Amino acid sequence: MKKISVIIFCVLISYTNVFSQSSLLFLNTKTNKTIEVSLGQTLSIQYVGYNNQIYHFKNIVSDLNDSVIVLGNPTGNLPLWVQKLNKNYEPNYKIVNIKDIVSFRKITPGRLLAKSLITTSVSFGTFLLSYNLFRDAGTTPLNSILISIGLGATSSVLNAFILPDNPNNKISDNWVISTRN
Repeated sequence: MKKISVIIFCVLISYTNVFSQSSLLFLNTKTNKTIEVSLGQTLSIQYVGYNNQIYHFKNIVSDLNDSVIVLGNPTGNLPLWVQKLNKNYEPNYKIVNIKDIVSFRKITPGRLLAKSLITTSVSFGTFLLSYNLFRDAGTTPLNSILISIGLGATSSVLNAFILPDNPNNKISDNWVISTRN
């Protein structure tokens, strides 16, 4: 009886250890660089999915264990499916096997703040530029619309160029993934 209770206790401890991981460690064995991603932080990843195609997904880490990572919120008050620009409905979360991750990037709060500041600054500058340009030049409405579209597209490209969200650390460059309690 005592052996059975010890075995059950060991199984329960190992079970809770498997499902209580709180952070994901990315270790580069060549440069000794470590990137830690905890629950609640934003992660942008590329992973091998259906038919060995590479998919990209960026969202908040909501759960993880030693074999899978959950990005997004599969339950709760948020809708499970969102409509994309191509009118298809896709889930707002992904469950990805850790072994399928090809590349990653940790998105820090400072990066999100900098991106918001750049967007706000460019929007305000664009507004002032277009206001002064349209007020003094006497341009036609079509020219005003085309100039506004061009300024908006330029600011979006500039923002994506300065602070990209695409994953930049490739697992093939000596990165090892592990979990930590």
